[in-house]
Order: sequence, then C-alpha cells, then structure tokens
Amino acid sequence: MQRITVLLAALLLAFVSAPPATAIEPPTIDPGAVPPDETGPDQPMELRRVCSAPQVFPNSNFADRPWANDYLRISEAQKFATGAGVTVAVIDTGVNASPRVPAEPGGDFVDQAGNGMSDCDSHGTLTASIIAGRPSPTDGFVGVAPAARILSIRQTSEAFQPVGSRQDPNDPNTTVTAGSLRSLARAVVHAANLGAQVINISEAACYKVTRPINETGLGAAINYAVNVKGAVIIIAAGNTGQDCTQNPPPDPSVPSDPRGWREVQTIVSPAWYSPMVLTVGGIAPNGQPSTFSMAGPWVGAAAPAENLIALGYDGNPVNALQGQDGLIPISGTSFAAAYVSGLAALVKQRFPTLTPAQIINRITATARHPGGGVDNYVGAGVVDPVAALTWDVPAGPERAPYKVKEIPPPVYIPPPDRGPITAVVIAGSVLAAVLGLGALTRRALRRR
Repeated sequence: MQRITVLLAALLLAFVSAPPATAIEPPTIDPGAVPPDETGPDQPMELRRVCSAPQVFPNSNFADRPWANDYLRISEAQKFATGAGVTVAVIDTGVNASPRVPAEPGGDFVDQAGNGMSDCDSHGTLTASIIAGRPSPTDGFVGVAPAARILSIRQTSEAFQPVGSRQDPNDPNTTVTAGSLRSLARAVVHAANLGAQVINISEAACYKVTRPINETGLGAAINYAVNVKGAVIIIAAGNTGQDCTQNPPPDPSVPSDPRGWREVQTIVSPAWYSPMVLTVGGIAPNGQPSTFSMAGPWVGAAAPAENLIALGYDGNPVNALQGQDGLIPISGTSFAAAYVSGLAALVKQRFPTLTPAQIINRITATARHPGGGVDNYVGAGVVDPVAALTWDVPAGPERAPYKVKEIPPPVYIPPPDRGPITAVVIAGSVLAAVLGLGALTRRALRRR
C-alpha cells in the first residue's frame, strides 16, 4: 500500500500547546498570521537515500483504461472540460517531468538548490500524472484534466534528512525526514501567489488530541489561499499506520454530534480544515471505503485509492512500487485526492466564476453516497465528474462557513499634532509684540 507522506511527530513537538476541550473543533484561523512567501527548507537537508522509482508488475497490460477512470467515467466527463486554462499546484515530493507530465518548476522546500522538479519518492510524479497526465496512442491512461497546467512544488521527501542527523537503528522514528507543517504553510502561500487555481496536498500529519499542535501559520496560509487568492484546496484524508490511528465512528446516542467530533482520537492536518478545503477519502474497486483511509468528521468526498495506474518518470504507465518484501500496488488516499484535484480543474474550467467554496459544493452535491447522507469514511460519497459538470446545482454560499478571527481595523494614530506648538509660537510672538508695544507705549508716555 502506498504510504501517504506522514510528517513525523519529532518535527511537530515544537508546536505543542495546551490540551483541547472534551470535544475538539476545527481550528480557528487567525488571518493575520500568514507566513512569508519564502522557498527553501526549515533547516539544511541532505540526500540520505537512493531515490526510488515506480515499477510495473510482470505481465501488465496497459492497453485498457484504468478501472478508476471507468468507475468515474472520466472519458465522458472530458467531453465537457479538460482543464484547459487551469493551473494546478502539486505540493508533494516533486515531479520528474516528461512529455506526458509536463510539470513546471514551482519551488523547492526540501533542497535549497532545487526548483521542485525532482522526485526521489515515487509519489509526486504519480500524483501529478493522475491529475493531468497527457494521453498516448500506445496505452489507455489519461489524467483527469489532461489540458491543465501542472506546477510542481516539492515540500516533503523521505529521502532527505537534516544535515548531521543520526538514526537509532532500533527506532526508525528518530530520523526526521524533510517536511513540516511550517514549510507546508509557506508552500501553500507560495502556490497561491504563483496563481494556482487548484492546490493538491497529498500528505498528512497525524497527532493525538491529547497532544495538540499550534497550527496558526498553516491555518492562516489556507485561509489566504482560499479566501484571498481564490484557490481550491484538495487534501488527502491520510492513511492509517505509524502515528495515524483510525478514528472511531460517531456515537449514535449523541445526535447533537452527528459527525463525531467528540469521538475523534487522531487529528489529521491539514485534512481537518474542512469545509474550507475538500478532504478526500479512498475507495476500493468494489466501491467500498478503503480500510486504510483515515476517517474523520472532516472527510468531504471519496475517490479511487487502490490498485491504481499512473505515469512513471519516463511518462510510461506504472502500477507498482517497491515495498519491503517486493512489489506492491499503487494505493493511498494521496491518489484519491489527485482524482478530485483533476475534477476541480474540470469544474473550474467549465464554471470559471464559481468561488472555491462553490466548486467544492458542486463536487460534494453531485457525489454518490450508497446510503445517502454523509459519513466519516467517504463524506458525501464518491465523486461523479459527469454530474459535477452537467447537473443543475445551486451555486451555494461564496465562502465556506468557518471560524476566522476578525482582524480589527488598524488603530488610528493621528499624525504629530503641531497645532499647539504653532499656537504657542504664535501666541508667544503676539505676546512679545504686545509686550514690545507696551514698552514702546510706556516710553512714549514717558516722553510726553
């Protein structure tokens, strides 16, 4: 199973703050805490591992369309939009560009000398190809929005570690890999300032509710990208494992908490910034939720996440990754998010005046939920690109309902008041003149 990039807890301990209340809520955003638009890592990094490459299972046949494309009816959706004119920023492990994945450099937060156009993790390239990979007459693969512009921003990598760091062979978690919530916040601001209309974030930081983290910078960055720059942000729900312990379902005996915020044990960031962002869970080929897909009240929709096909470094189809014991299928909510980012690009092209909140509303309002309603595994259901592009859906509110601190108007500081000083000078001059006149008068009187 493809791992979603998990930001290790060691990077996050510096942000520990007071414990939360019994029931957690989405973090309140301080719009005044937007981090600077600066590329580069938080600290000097060095490559410590041989870069990996995606693989192909023996006897694979790529002539047919991937099951995920058929399931989502991508070819039919592309009759209405192809993503033309839409820029999608892929904040990930970098992209190795090829003619079929013609990504452009967007910046590097891992290597100070990089530009985002290097993938050492077999992840960012696959993500970008699912979003906007170009078709070829030699196989059946095509990305969701093949005419979209791809902007690669490398923000994380398991192949890089801080310069001089050491690893305990008995505790792999002592090795801190590149990537943090701080650099993610800067990457979001950078992507927004580069003009990205869709931002794909296929990574997750998991932490216990008993060890909350100050995410002020990240929340402000997301608010800036969405509500100031008008970008749609699509985020992976995260995969179970390591620090990502599955959340329990809502308690049916507490009807006042239908999404189960009181039951949350593991916070997943930036996934929990829903509904300002659209968080995507994963499904299997049978349509059932992927067992590894992290559940939570922030999950808004779902898309294919197992046994996937993507494009490798050379632009040819791949369907496997190198696991510890051999080849494993390409799977993970990272790629479910990629499918929805591609869909967001299609919707943006077809309905260019919609705001980010309205694009998310159109995607979730047309999603297919097998039981109706909303749950914490697939949200409103599996996305339906054709419906999202063709149904008559009310636009909805221009902004998502979210607690954002109001920035008070700047305190008026009057300019230096020179009035009294001038008055004193004038008064002094008049007084002097009067005194002088008096003296002259007295002298004149004496002369009389």
